[in-house]
Amino acid sequence: MATLGTPDIEIKVPEDQLDRIDFVEVGDPESPVLEVAVLKKVEDVEVTAQTGTTTAVVGKKFAESSVTAKSEKGDETTVAFNTTKVNKTEIEVKGKGAGVVNVNSGRFNNSSIKFNKKSADSVQFNNGVEVRNATVDAGRGADTITFKENSIIKGTNEITLGQGKDVLELPANKKGKGKIVVTDLANNDTIKIGDDSFSGKDILNGDVELPKYIQIEGLD
Repeated sequence: MATLGTPDIEIKVPEDQLDRIDFVEVGDPESPVLEVAVLKKVEDVEVTAQTGTTTAVVGKKFAESSVTAKSEKGDETTVAFNTTKVNKTEIEVKGKGAGVVNVNSGRFNNSSIKFNKKSADSVQFNNGVEVRNATVDAGRGADTITFKENSIIKGTNEITLGQGKDVLELPANKKGKGKIVVTDLANNDTIKIGDDSFSGKDILNGDVELPKYIQIEGLD
């Protein structure tokens, strides 16, 4: 493995793929975006970002890899994907600070997002993104997970809300034939479907008829 980066980001790349990936800092010099540019499909890449940074993976297919970011208390650390496809990749934000993961383009396939702390974290799958067989573990804290109205949902996508007052935002008019499986829904959580909001308490009590593509684990 070869190593690229700065003190704020370490990128380990297989030697035979070094010509497929590049690293640049863009934007404000005092608060730059750490951009991992994927020039051609890569696999087995390990990205590690430090607290308070914004890391953007951009370009071609990013597969069977990992992105690990730290976020210390009082900081916000962001990981964004502007790629054609993220496949079989693990994204994890550690620490007590806020974590943000934005998938802005392409496909998010058989990949996972995990937060290991009690903080206000967020995940967003943007318009036009195809989400297939994803898993999101929000951990503890007041978290927000958003599937934008024009995102495309395929396969089985498992969302674990965890402890804390969480919000799950889903499309009113879903595109794709997939489903959302929600685990660990609590009374103080909220599921928003388009412009409508439903409390976890009402859902668990059976007072709400959710769209068929949403499955609440443990709820008959």
